[in-house]
Amino acid sequence: MGCGGREQGDSAGAKKRVPVVAVEAARQESIARLLDLTGETAAVESVVIAATVEGPISYCPWREGDRVETAPDQPTKLIEINRELYRSEVYAAEAALGVARAKLADLMAGTRPEEILKAAEAVRQLEESASFAKNDLDRVTQLVESGSMPGEVLEKARVEYVAEQAKLSAARRHLEMLEAGYTRTAIAVQEAVVKEAEAKLELAKARLGECVIYAPFSGTITRVHVRSGDMASPKAPLLEMADLSSLVIRVAVPEAYTSTVREGMRAQVQLDALPGRTFEAQIARVYPELDRRMRTRTVELVLAELVPLMPGMFARVRLVFEAVDEAVTVPLQAVGATPAGAPVVYVVVDGKAVQRKVKTGIEQAGRVHVMSGLEAGAKVVVAGLEKLKDGVEVRVPEPGKSAGRPETTASAPAQKAGFTP
Repeated sequence: MGCGGREQGDSAGAKKRVPVVAVEAARQESIARLLDLTGETAAVESVVIAATVEGPISYCPWREGDRVETAPDQPTKLIEINRELYRSEVYAAEAALGVARAKLADLMAGTRPEEILKAAEAVRQLEESASFAKNDLDRVTQLVESGSMPGEVLEKARVEYVAEQAKLSAARRHLEMLEAGYTRTAIAVQEAVVKEAEAKLELAKARLGECVIYAPFSGTITRVHVRSGDMASPKAPLLEMADLSSLVIRVAVPEAYTSTVREGMRAQVQLDALPGRTFEAQIARVYPELDRRMRTRTVELVLAELVPLMPGMFARVRLVFEAVDEAVTVPLQAVGATPAGAPVVYVVVDGKAVQRKVKTGIEQAGRVHVMSGLEAGAKVVVAGLEKLKDGVEVRVPEPGKSAGRPETTASAPAQKAGFTP
């Protein structure tokens, strides 16, 4: 009797020493490495219209929300500033240019025939006057030598003859110049005068052109700062406009992830203005440098479908850094480590815990991707690993009974806000 009692006690003690574990089947599912961020919508094509001149605004019919259509061959006027002084400068410059061009045309045409005939007639008349003065000088000389006339008369006749000769020489040179035409130097000087007048006209037109501001692209007026009659000041904003078809979602990525983001990366977006909907998106642009103050890198995302966006919308963004569609996953607490630090899991086979070395990858929502060493459906130990060794006998409690498994973290980031991996 006593001996039989001891055997029964030993058997009961052995059963108590068998570790009790909880198991869960490895699942095959999609898993991804994610990063939750916030951002806002912004227009790539947006501009603040400002003036470069001062003056009263004579044209500004715009209101917020107005659509502006423009084209290179037919620009749309946005703002006009009234400056009569600049307009008068244009008129004066046009008149000066006309005078300079007329003078140049006159030089290029050469001497008119009637001018040459007039100069030739003047030479002929002066030749006759010089001949008459020469004859008169000869006559007076003879009379003075004969004593019929005083010597001062001879001096007077000589002066008149020299004067007539000088007039004749000047007339002949003038005729030669007219027959030869204007020199290249005179024409070049006048051409330079024309170019100077043209430059002054362009400058005057440029000043006047600054009084009229045209739309740089087709878009929508988003803000109006002035009305007709207001005084424009240099650099002061007048209008703001944006092309709403160029809207993107801008997100600031923390520095720790900046080397990983790249163009084409998938993302999921939720907008507070459109609750209950999740939109697929991808990164269209990655800025080349970090914000030195915030230590972030800006990226731009575009949605895969047309959505009625507005500038300034708040967006919740989930970047998908890596995704595996048919991954074998187990709960995070199912993965242990050897003394050397290698990851392992325990699989229950025929009532025994079998240790398997595995290679792990993405972690998401309390689960981890087992890249190798485990197949889908295997019963892995998720509670009681600290008591296990390879090959040790274990006991799995009946369904509905607790095995001391710790609570899992079901509220991981991937389950927030209704995102799906």
